[in-house]
Amino acid sequence: MLQDSETVADITVVPESEMHAHDTDCDSDQSDDEATGDHNRLPSRILKGEGFLPNSDMQLPNPPDDDPGCSSSVSQTETRKVSGTNEKVTSQIVGPMLHKTKNQDRKFKKSKLRPKHQHKPTKISDPRYVPKEHDPGKTLNLTEDELLTFYGILLISGYNTVPRRRALLWSDDCDVSNNAVKDAMRRNRFDEIMSSVHLVDNMKITADPFFKVRPLFKHLNDINNAIPIAEHVAVDEMMIEYFVRHGCKQFIRGKPIRFGYKIWSLASSSGFVHQMEPYGPSVVLGLAEKAEVPPGVKFYHDNLFTTLSLVDEMTLRGYGSCGTMRQTQLHNVPFTAPQTFKKTPRGDAEYLVEAEKLIVRWNDNSVVTMVSNMEREFTETEAKRWNKQKRTMDKFVSRYRVNIRSKKWWWPCFSWALNKHSTYGREKDLLSFQRLVAQTLLLRHGTKPSRQGRRSSMAVAITDATRFDNLNHWPCNTGSRYKRCKNCGGRTSFACGKCDVPLHVECFKKYYTE
Repeated sequence: MLQDSETVADITVVPESEMHAHDTDCDSDQSDDEATGDHNRLPSRILKGEGFLPNSDMQLPNPPDDDPGCSSSVSQTETRKVSGTNEKVTSQIVGPMLHKTKNQDRKFKKSKLRPKHQHKPTKISDPRYVPKEHDPGKTLNLTEDELLTFYGILLISGYNTVPRRRALLWSDDCDVSNNAVKDAMRRNRFDEIMSSVHLVDNMKITADPFFKVRPLFKHLNDINNAIPIAEHVAVDEMMIEYFVRHGCKQFIRGKPIRFGYKIWSLASSSGFVHQMEPYGPSVVLGLAEKAEVPPGVKFYHDNLFTTLSLVDEMTLRGYGSCGTMRQTQLHNVPFTAPQTFKKTPRGDAEYLVEAEKLIVRWNDNSVVTMVSNMEREFTETEAKRWNKQKRTMDKFVSRYRVNIRSKKWWWPCFSWALNKHSTYGREKDLLSFQRLVAQTLLLRHGTKPSRQGRRSSMAVAITDATRFDNLNHWPCNTGSRYKRCKNCGGRTSFACGKCDVPLHVECFKKYYTE
């Protein structure tokens, strides 16, 4: 037992090296903090590690006397000088049997290591994002006109793409110059806004994995709910392309976009999305409740959502329901097995009327099963379908997605939502409508820079090549107002007839030869 005048010192225990350390590392799938149990089976990385006492008032427990795998506690008393006074210090060593060495009586030095969880607290003065390359105390001072101009430039990048945004989108070169963008916002200002924009306060983190984009979807859904819902709506999934590592990223084989975030959507036949939600449960009924769909609306959905119980619930709520079904969802339905039915001629069908549901199966490119509560009788008609022999298929509708990218994981959701709400309508009108929106934002809210930016290195190289070609450089009197001579800086009314560079007559030779 420790006396009142004695204290426990922080110590370091270094056991004898193990010959077969890998054989004792039986807890390698656990972290060091989770390793508990028999001390004879502790991994070597723990036994060889440095130990410490985070609290000087803490006492190490004594091992049981009947434990053969550990020696009894050994008390060593030494006197050392602490803060100018002599203080008796007792070190208790609890661990494997230690071999006595010549240096056993030496002082144990206090370990200076700290636990991994003890970090210096970070002071957060402002939850807003600030560009790293700028002063942390500098505010963005963003105006509404600048934000709308920023949106317009993003939309332009969807149909006017360049491989290098910073080098080409604001370039003065005639082959890639975009006057609409240059006359609306400076490149550096665009970069400041892009590095600072975010959708939610980081101090309000929740368990929702989509908490950074949830306010965006909620705001867009509130706007969409103001539009009357059409009689026929479809429930389906949409993919937002994303390839970087994230817990919510999904892979869907055979889709045009295989990697990305999955979004549930409730859309009309015209393509207008009334409700959209990130991946989650209760898709059909959940979207209907959030969009406040009135009774009488007819829902169409694919086999990912369709079940017999869903159709029954939709009937009770006064909704029409129609969708394809998977074989695993056909409980107690006396249909022919798909393997056998596939051998029948194309177009053959069988059906079953059960309660208020009509279940139909026919042989198409594959066996198709459909259920609906909107029909009570089975009728046949001809339809044009995709044919493997003719190789005909529906045309894919391009969405002119925003081409400017960011390292933020939520940026694809933001750019997708912006693009989605600017491309409604028929396929041939998609580009026209998006261009109209982008040009309106830039012309109405953009601010033309007061001075021209620097010329690119390529423009300088092209000018120099023309300057020193020694072909047709003649002085001409422009007859216009005086300009500054490119060579000496004086006033002159003469300029080169080929390059339109203002020069004195006596400056021509020096400018085009040196």
